[in-house]
Amino acid sequence: MNRSDFQELAELHLRHAHALLDAQLYSGAYYMCGYVVECALKACICKRTKQDDFYPRPDEARNAWSHERRHLISVADVGKTIDDDRRADPTLDIYWKEVEGWTVESRYEKHSQREAENLYDAVSHPVHGVFACIKRHW
Repeated sequence: MNRSDFQELAELHLRHAHALLDAQLYSGAYYMCGYVVECALKACICKRTKQDDFYPRPDEARNAWSHERRHLISVADVGKTIDDDRRADPTLDIYWKEVEGWTVESRYEKHSQREAENLYDAVSHPVHGVFACIKRHW
């Protein structure tokens, strides 16, 4: 997988999340929003590797293969930049806090319409959203 693969997946998963919301499949929409963020951060990681490729094997960079947002942010080396963005944009900071509630274990949980819509809004807002923030660095 390479940078453009992850970029395309992030965009695709955002459309999936929207379709799941429209279909009133709120737990799936909630979970898919987290994958948008994960794929976008993995695109940032690819930007730092040779030829924009992702790490070919987990033993080369276990944290790059993680689903943990903090590990991905660290490997992508975008933590300070994202923190600066959050300080400059209070709405973005609120949206990041919403995203911080998502974990890979969310796939085993039920989520309400409100939870799914809140996370979707936090990820998808075109100006202040988490996805827009990450895209500035991928």
